[in-house]
Amino acid sequence: MIPLRFDKNKKDKKRFNIKVIATGVVAITLIGIVGISIGKFSGQNPVGPGKILDGITAIEGNLNKGFVFLKDNFQELLNYKKNANELGNIKKENDELKKEIIALNNKISDTQSLENLKKSLNFIDESYKAKSVSASVVGKNDGNWYNSFVIGAGKKQGIKKDSIVMNGSGLVGKVYEVSDNYSKAISLLDTKSSVSFKLKDTNSKGVITQNSTLEDKENYKNKGQLHGYMFETTDKVLPGDVLVTSGLGLYPEGIPIGEVDKVIDDKNKSMKFVIVKPYADFKNIDDVTIIEPRNIG
Repeated sequence: MIPLRFDKNKKDKKRFNIKVIATGVVAITLIGIVGISIGKFSGQNPVGPGKILDGITAIEGNLNKGFVFLKDNFQELLNYKKNANELGNIKKENDELKKEIIALNNKISDTQSLENLKKSLNFIDESYKAKSVSASVVGKNDGNWYNSFVIGAGKKQGIKKDSIVMNGSGLVGKVYEVSDNYSKAISLLDTKSSVSFKLKDTNSKGVITQNSTLEDKENYKNKGQLHGYMFETTDKVLPGDVLVTSGLGLYPEGIPIGEVDKVIDDKNKSMKFVIVKPYADFKNIDDVTIIEPRNIG
């Protein structure tokens, strides 16, 4: 009898194949179970594919909005410093223009003032022009009206007491006190001031004075008006008549004073009063011409 013999290698190979097949079956079974589970519970998933997509879409929309905002404003953000520098330059140029305008206005004002002072010299005789001094008003009394004021010129500039003060509009007043570099003056509104006048087109004369006996004279003074009276009550004078200095006293003849505004015939006092609107603006006196008084001694 021939004994049976088995090949050991064949036995081991057979065992290996069985293990491989068993492992494959288990793997396929597990995959099937997982697939069935996913199919079974997919409808019950609280966070389904639709909601996930909606969330992704919302996030994407917000991101897009953010990118659009940055796109629209990024250039402005980049140019902020540049714009700030440009604004600074514009402000600087504006300040420079303001300074130039102020300087130009000052030049115009100085030119106008000079022209007015030249005009004032046309009111007086040639013999007085060489003795004239131009100066600015540097101070005044309290209140609206220039009753008294200080002139920035004195003895060293040739100013004398009783010198005549004018501007481009006409007679202003006279100097009553003089120091080395300053002078004090009073206007025609002051009670210590008086001036003889005549009607420009006639020989009728009178005097402007704040010490007349006219009733309610303070009311006229408070309005900046002058008042006085005619020497002759029979002289004809009407509103609108022009008054100039007569040449009597300190003042040379022909300096404009103002226009008659009102005539008051007071029969009881045998006086003919005149209310006068002065040419000089006694609320605004800046520059003046001063000339020597007439030598009547």
